Amino acid sequence: MKKKPAFNYQNLSIVKKMAIGYIVIIFIPIILFGLFLYNQNYNSFLEEYAQGRQKIVNQVLNNVSVSTVQIESAYQLFQNNSNTIAYLSGNYRSDFEQVSNFLTYIRPLFSYILSSNRMIDSMTIYMEQQNGMIFRPEMAKMDEFKLDESMKKLPLGVGKWITYNNGSEPDINLHYFHKIGNRNFEQDIGLLDIKVTPNLIKPLLESLNTNSKSNLYVLDQDRQVISHIEKISLSKDSEKALLADAFQANTKYAYQNVNGNKLLIESFYADTLKLHFVMMEQVDDVFIGIKKNKYVLVLTVATLLLLLSGIYYLIASSITKRILKLSKHMRQVDENYFPLYRGEINKDEVGHLTSSYNAMIRRMDELVNTVHRSEMLRKESAYLMMQAQIKPHFLYNTLESIRMIAEANDDPEAAEMSYTLGKLFRYSLSGTKSETSLREEVDNVKDYIKIQQIRLADRLQVSFDIDAAIDNFICPHYMLQPIIENSIVHGIANVRKQGSLSIRIWEDYTFMFIAVVDSGAGMEEERLALIQAVLNGSMDAKLLQKGEGGLGIMNVNERVKMFYGERSGIQMESKLNAGTTCLLKLAKGATQ
Repeated sequence: MKKKPAFNYQNLSIVKKMAIGYIVIIFIPIILFGLFLYNQNYNSFLEEYAQGRQKIVNQVLNNVSVSTVQIESAYQLFQNNSNTIAYLSGNYRSDFEQVSNFLTYIRPLFSYILSSNRMIDSMTIYMEQQNGMIFRPEMAKMDEFKLDESMKKLPLGVGKWITYNNGSEPDINLHYFHKIGNRNFEQDIGLLDIKVTPNLIKPLLESLNTNSKSNLYVLDQDRQVISHIEKISLSKDSEKALLADAFQANTKYAYQNVNGNKLLIESFYADTLKLHFVMMEQVDDVFIGIKKNKYVLVLTVATLLLLLSGIYYLIASSITKRILKLSKHMRQVDENYFPLYRGEINKDEVGHLTSSYNAMIRRMDELVNTVHRSEMLRKESAYLMMQAQIKPHFLYNTLESIRMIAEANDDPEAAEMSYTLGKLFRYSLSGTKSETSLREEVDNVKDYIKIQQIRLADRLQVSFDIDAAIDNFICPHYMLQPIIENSIVHGIANVRKQGSLSIRIWEDYTFMFIAVVDSGAGMEEERLALIQAVLNGSMDAKLLQKGEGGLGIMNVNERVKMFYGERSGIQMESKLNAGTTCLLKLAKGATQ
């Protein structure tokens, strides 16, 4: 049996249908429209905010770039100063000349640069020459340089920014290094180390870290975090993934959801300093005004829903009240009581339904008067059926008498044939139901084959191979006998050699299969093609009347399709003088 669906809209009451219609037509569209409008405005604000931040930070980066150019220009003052070059090259005759040269020309140059550029914290020149006097803190030996050994190999004419952080302080130590060459620029004579104050990038950090719920990460050119300010708690894995996404993204900003919070991820790059800045900002704390608009929108939508609900109720109630009254009246009707509806009847669809109901009640009341006459007709039909059963019973009794006489005359074959023929008549003539089990159908076929084996003697060899549960499988009454009869009468009986008949039954999860194979006369290709075309519905069944056989198979095929559905039916294959195969394909579940 097919299971009924858990939900069937057609079976709902009209009140429930109206409620579902209200939810689908009014409630859900308004909610979806409100959410769409809110998301559109929210996303627009987010884009404007991110773009505004980008403009501000880019302006600050330009200012930082200008400051770095000013810091880098300090190198030219040393490289182009002949006294500095002479001192670093060791071109002096006495200690007095060395001291006088340094105090008169070089130290004032250091003081001038430090006083004119407040972004420089300190400057030191590490001397390549190991002879001569060392004036601290301006001068130092190259062996004392401990910051980065790779700077000692820096080429002439190339400057480089390096960032240091000892891990215990949040400030970033920026150094600018540049090699100083001799007059002909042929030999390294010193390494200029300019240490920059934190004020260089402090405005940039302040412009980025403006929110109480934000994280700021500063990474070097190797993308290693050298400084960070954390105000949002993130796990190490989340932090690592967000930083990786910031570098892989094609845009300079993006929004991501982390732990239920929406974060604005922005990345900036200071080209001169070779530093990356990544800012992660919690959006909800920034757009407090949008939250207020959200509440206003919710209130507006709720008010609109209430207004529409009231209008919908007025329209729906004018229809449903009259239908409910009619439904309540109809429940009073039973087999002995047929009252007319006396309520208000308008000229709309509900009024037409009410008028049709009253007309039906009048007709039903008239039909009740014919009950006695119908009962008499039924009894008369039952009497005629009893008369119709007299002839089959007489035939059964006659066959039983023949069987007893044959046994008395010691003729077992005649007795067996009479007994089997009686069983066949009982199955085919006295059956009052249109369906039976496949087991009973197989037993009936066996009785039919017994009679044919007595008639054909050794010319008919029969085998059964049943590998299926056929006891409870329902099938149409008298389904197999026409197919078996075709195989014996039109197949095996038309050849003089011994013939074989094989009946095989098997099943799978979807179908029950019955194959009837004979080694009889077979049929010609044209006749087979005609029968196959009729079976699959591509040709008219009337064409089979021009030849012998085939109508019984066609009738069985139609009954099988009506009983089991269009997926079921008969398939036939045959070869002249080699036999015929008939396959029944019966869909499971079709009769459940």
